[in-house]
Amino acid sequence: MNTTRFLRPFARAAFRAPTAVRPAVMARPALASQQQKKTPEVGAQQMTILKSAMPQLIPFFFVNETTVAFVLLPTLIYIFSKYILPQRLRLFASRLFISKL
Repeated sequence: MNTTRFLRPFARAAFRAPTAVRPAVMARPALASQQQKKTPEVGAQQMTILKSAMPQLIPFFFVNETTVAFVLLPTLIYIFSKYILPQRLRLFASRLFISKL
């Protein structure tokens, strides 16, 4: 798969101005609390970059959860059928054979 599809939103978000610098879509009256200088938090800025890079992750969290569940389910079925269940079957068969001796 092409990695440009996944990396391009991050590259765009890195060069995009933070939301505090961008002009607002709606005009709002200036409040005294907004005119005071605030120190920006690093974690909030990184979340802003993540939201602007991949906005689809925010409203569709449960869709992503179900996608992970449907990927995890076949993986667990494969691991159980390939490794864990045959080992248990051999163990119980050998116990049965030993008890019949």
